[in-house]
Amino acid sequence: MKLSIKNLKKKIGNIKKTEYGAFWQKEKNVNFEWYETLFLRTPIIHKDFMRFLNERRVDLKSVLEIGSGAGIYPIKYRHLFNGIDYTGIDISQPAIDFCKKRSSFDFICGDFVTMELRTYDMIFTHAVIDHVYDINAFLLKIVKLANRYAYISAYRGYFPEMKAHKMRWKNDDGCFYNDISVPEIRKLLLESGLTEDEFRIRKQESGMDLSESYADGLDGFETIIEINRK
Repeated sequence: MKLSIKNLKKKIGNIKKTEYGAFWQKEKNVNFEWYETLFLRTPIIHKDFMRFLNERRVDLKSVLEIGSGAGIYPIKYRHLFNGIDYTGIDISQPAIDFCKKRSSFDFICGDFVTMELRTYDMIFTHAVIDHVYDINAFLLKIVKLANRYAYISAYRGYFPEMKAHKMRWKNDDGCFYNDISVPEIRKLLLESGLTEDEFRIRKQESGMDLSESYADGLDGFETIIEINRK
C-alpha cells in the first residue's frame, strides 16, 4: 500500500495508538535466537558501530539504544557497556520483559517519538528508522536527546538522489517500510541546528548474503547517519 504525502498524516493519526507496532505485542514468548539471526545478517554494520562506540568510549557515561529487541547488545555484548549507563527502549512489551529478566541494565517499553525521556551521551539504533511512522520526528528526537553522539543505521538501502522519503504501509506487520532520502535528512539536520562538520551521512556495506530470500529487494548497502557534536 503506497501512501501519498497528502494522506500520510491522516494515516499516522489513525494508527499511532492502535495498529502501529501491534505485531510486536502478539508473540508472548520472545525468541532470542530469532533476534540474534537478524543481528548476524549484517555483520559489517555491527562491527562498524562497535568501532564508532569504542572510539568515543572515553566520553560516554550514558547510552540509549532505540529498538533494543531481545537485548542482543546488552545481553550477549554487554561488555561493550562496561562502565556505561545503558538504557534500551523498545515498542514490544514482551521483549522488554525478556530483557529485564536477563540483564541488570535499564529497559523501557514505549514509543520513542512520543515519550518523555532524558538526554544521553550517545544514542544508537539499527533498522528502526526503516519502520517508523514519522521519519523526521524520529531523527529530530534523537538530535534533541543526544548530548554528543548518535549512530543510526537504515538497512533498506542508500538513496542519495531521492528527494523525499518513500513510505509504504504493511498491514501484516503493523509498520511502515521506509526508503530514507539522503537530501531530506541532510536538510533536516542542518535546520535542526547541527553544522556540516557535526554529522555525516554515508553509504556502508552491510555484509548481508544477497543470495538469501530475506535479502529480496535489498542491495547489501545501508545508510549510516553519524552525529558528532562539538
